[in-house]
Amino acid sequence: MARYRVGVVFGSRSTEHEVSIITAMQVIQFLSPRHDVVPIYVTKDGAWLTSGRLANINAFKDFDPKWSDLQSIIVTPDKSLKTITNVLAKGVFSKPQKIELDVVFPALHGLHGEDGTIQGLLELCDIPFVGSGVLASSIGMDKVVTKAVLKENGLPILDYVWFTLHDWEQDSDLVIQRIRESLPLPVIVKPARLGSSIGVQKANSVEELQFAIDVAIHYDTRILVERYVENKMEVNCAVLGNENPIASVCEQPISRDALLSYNDKYLHSARDTGMEGASRVIPAPISSDLATRIGNLAIKTFRSVGGLGTARIDFIIDQQAGDVYVNELNTMPGSIAHYLWKPLGISPEELVDRLIDLAFEAHRVKSRLTYSINTPLLQQADILKLKK
Repeated sequence: MARYRVGVVFGSRSTEHEVSIITAMQVIQFLSPRHDVVPIYVTKDGAWLTSGRLANINAFKDFDPKWSDLQSIIVTPDKSLKTITNVLAKGVFSKPQKIELDVVFPALHGLHGEDGTIQGLLELCDIPFVGSGVLASSIGMDKVVTKAVLKENGLPILDYVWFTLHDWEQDSDLVIQRIRESLPLPVIVKPARLGSSIGVQKANSVEELQFAIDVAIHYDTRILVERYVENKMEVNCAVLGNENPIASVCEQPISRDALLSYNDKYLHSARDTGMEGASRVIPAPISSDLATRIGNLAIKTFRSVGGLGTARIDFIIDQQAGDVYVNELNTMPGSIAHYLWKPLGISPEELVDRLIDLAFEAHRVKSRLTYSINTPLLQQADILKLKK
């Protein structure tokens, strides 16, 4: 593989900020032996910074935005430039420095990164980037929209009710009534556009339901309430590819309670390893037929939203009924789910290189499209009539 200059973007204004940093450190580690990596850190305040020291996780344990070697940068949407620029160059005679990138690797989780916003900026810049585009990223971020798309494509999902912050503030009793009429207790309450299990709670009673919603609306203006499966097993499967994706082995994440929590995913794991260190069983203790079925469902889910590059799809198995449900879609999984590809002989280093190849492939396909045409419309327009 050719040696590329890769911009790894991470952090951002997201509740999953710290998780993104860990994923980025892993990605940088996997890329560095073969590529020139430019770390691009987006602070919680939204400042874009770069420095060689940002390639080491120790920099974030006592991070100081006033460090002298940090450079403030911007990404311009001007297609002709295709660069990030140090607009605040330090020194009296310093000039803005352009940093040319071959490809961008967004190691971002949650809002302001995994939701299509960064992808939209990179589309305008015409810079190749790893992962799904604007639409698939947006769909994957919003659990309500995800369910609507999956249902339209015949994929199995749990029954649900959704509402907005406005609905709740206008008439909370009516919202509770809608939920009770549609779903039996207990239920699961989730902010619609968050990940890492933040703000997710099980509600066994109306009182717990009201409390769970009050918590969730602190994180999002759209809330999802799902049917709870009592005798369940959670199984995850990753996908890799563009038009012809493949499925990874399945894993069973291990939770310490009724729900897989943020603590289960990150805080009980080995230090600095993120999702890689969470408790799990690989391969998942399920039959080969069920594993194949879940893999096929994962690929269909990925294709239904127009996914590119990679994703991790989370499933719930009703062990009593034998039913399988697509639960969530993560278009940039924590630790890029590299641990799910190792059993298939794909190393983390090979995985990131494949993702870069897929980014260039997707960019070549988009480059063949026609985005503008010349017409005589403006020449024929009557300026006097337009003024009237």
